[in-house]
Amino acid sequence: MWAIGRAAARDNEVDMNFRQRVGGRGAFDTRRSAHGHGRISTVFLAVLAATATGGVVTWLSSSSSTSAAPKFAVFVFVFGLYFTVLCLHEFGHAYTAHREGDGSIAARGYLDLNPMRYVNPVLSLLLPAIYLIIGALPLPGGAVQVNRAAIRSKRGAALVSAAGPLTNVLAAAISMALVSIFAQTDSFGSVSQIDVSQPHAYFWMGLAFFAYLQVAVAILNLIPVPGLDGYGIIEPYLRFETRRALEPVRQYGIFIVLLLLFFFPPVRDGFSTLINDILKAGKQPTEGAGQGQYLFQFWRSS
Repeated sequence: MWAIGRAAARDNEVDMNFRQRVGGRGAFDTRRSAHGHGRISTVFLAVLAATATGGVVTWLSSSSSTSAAPKFAVFVFVFGLYFTVLCLHEFGHAYTAHREGDGSIAARGYLDLNPMRYVNPVLSLLLPAIYLIIGALPLPGGAVQVNRAAIRSKRGAALVSAAGPLTNVLAAAISMALVSIFAQTDSFGSVSQIDVSQPHAYFWMGLAFFAYLQVAVAILNLIPVPGLDGYGIIEPYLRFETRRALEPVRQYGIFIVLLLLFFFPPVRDGFSTLINDILKAGKQPTEGAGQGQYLFQFWRSS
């Protein structure tokens, strides 16, 4: 997700053309150093290295092993992929905003893929880890601050919001395609699962679970509720009065959605059905994500 600087949102008025008159305490300072603009951060490279290591160990693991190590490798692989895509999601927002005219993006260090510039330690790391551990959907928790006043057009502002979820859509499409093409499956009527006897079975199970996560996160981000990217896509085209009326909802939007998902069965069931329909359209084994989740939660499956 991408965020407006709180001071800017408070002190600057948005006009009917979706531009802000920036000034005073709300002005974005574009005079900061570029913080490594033009290079990939070592932190992100370390995340990639850990993910690749987990992937290689998972690929080489045998499903006949009784050790917890292969299942822990699935955990590292899947969580590493999830965190990598989270960084790319936020980078997508940042890079698009940079291209559309926000000169503060480079100064804030958002273009070097350093996850520590995108994340909130609690919302981006701790809570998603806890949710994944207990088997729930990880929350989208990263954020980049975008100066909407600097974006040159409504189309550009919509693209800034759309760029993040598109990375989740792309990650889901690639992983689903790989599972669909290369993973061997067993079928029992309408139920299908990844063949545990095939080589690299653990890898394909983990990737199937990752595909499920990306589909779910993409859908969640695209819900048109203030505070989520789906609203940011349509917000530039709304009337000023509508945007102003909905602005107080922004900080509570994600919590409203989660309350509906947890406590309102029609919303929860509809969300689950949509995920399963997309996975079915992507020719995923019906039990593939569940197999991967079982391995991911290695502390339960040991």
